[in-house]
Amino acid sequence: MIRIIIIGGGAGGLELATDLGDKLGKGNQAEITLIDKNSYHIWKPLLHEVATGVLNEQADRIDYTAQGQQHAFQFIQGAFTTLNREEKQVIINNSNDEFVSVPYDILVVAIGSTSNDFGTPGVKEHCIFLDDQNAAIRLRETLIAKFASFCSIIDENQTKDEDKIRIAIVGGGATGIELASELPHMVETFGACGRNKMCSDLLDVSVIEATDRILPALPEKTALSITKTLQQRGIHVLTKTMITKAESDGFYPKEGNTINADIMIWTAGVKAPDFLKEIAGLESSRSNQLVVKPTLQTTRDDNIFVIGDCAYAMQDSGKASPATAQAAHQMAKICYENIINKLNNKPMKSFKYTDNGTIISLHDTAQGVVKIAGKGEMNVKGFFALMIHRLLYRMHQASLLGIVKTIRFAKASKEMYKNKFASIFTHQD
Repeated sequence: MIRIIIIGGGAGGLELATDLGDKLGKGNQAEITLIDKNSYHIWKPLLHEVATGVLNEQADRIDYTAQGQQHAFQFIQGAFTTLNREEKQVIINNSNDEFVSVPYDILVVAIGSTSNDFGTPGVKEHCIFLDDQNAAIRLRETLIAKFASFCSIIDENQTKDEDKIRIAIVGGGATGIELASELPHMVETFGACGRNKMCSDLLDVSVIEATDRILPALPEKTALSITKTLQQRGIHVLTKTMITKAESDGFYPKEGNTINADIMIWTAGVKAPDFLKEIAGLESSRSNQLVVKPTLQTTRDDNIFVIGDCAYAMQDSGKASPATAQAAHQMAKICYENIINKLNNKPMKSFKYTDNGTIISLHDTAQGVVKIAGKGEMNVKGFFALMIHRLLYRMHQASLLGIVKTIRFAKASKEMYKNKFASIFTHQD
């Protein structure tokens, strides 16, 4: 039986495993296996909501084993370490901390991306990244601990009027902006859960961007409007600010004064994991992504496909497709069709990325651009944009779970959210 291995259960990988399981696994036409270092899936575009408590990962996560049982694929928990192309084996470090070889006939690499610190001194030592669900949970715990510590100082009347919790976020892309937008609400919720001296006025949030504006994927007018919204909420937006190093007291820009911070978060830049660079002799980009042909097969091995953030897929525009969930979803669909075509000796399809727009969530509102085929761009903002943003997430869930289960997930998440902050915050000293 044909063995198809998918490494990485992110937006593209889990959708692909589910579709292949339904098509080939249920009919015993192929053995589908998903490998991921975690035991469950959280949609990466919402990791900032996990970090700030808006999204309840207990209710919204999808268990890989349960998903596999319902959609005829196996799940192995383990971290991808290397690849043996000659023997057609992937080597993983499993949940028992053992190195195990897993054979394949067709391999799909979908391990996503990590933040790129560009070799900036001190970033790895002093900054928190937001690369996966574990990192998001660690950030949330760090924030809550800092809030609780600050409350103790307030209770002892040891604060000065100018004392604030200083949070600096490097990176003016979607992740950095959406995270910054949720932080004031997180503090207000903390105060509502018995810490009534805490409020967003005690928060000092800065978003630091090296270029001349935030959100380069959006039209300038839209990005400037979002900048204004952030500033109205007391969030500092520092553009044209190149960070040269990070130390325990904050970020040091190329020009100007030190940006002092109690909590330092790095969301700038995207790259594939370092170990992926030229792995097993495969061609890779400067950002460690594996270079693929239009069919999403690697340039040096037709039995290996790559999708998602770790794929370098050049487009007719002369640019590679972006490292976004939107691109990963589209790649998963083409990869699915091409694997089926490969097994049936039919012609392959070419992946052509379609930009359907970008919407940025700003906690209780949203703003962005929706692109409609044949009709151009449409600017959206407010409640309507926020509903579109939420719908995108539920559509992702529906593609994995079906409509009925997605509705159940939404209801369960809403019920658990009601008491989530109280249960977290009241246990802080």
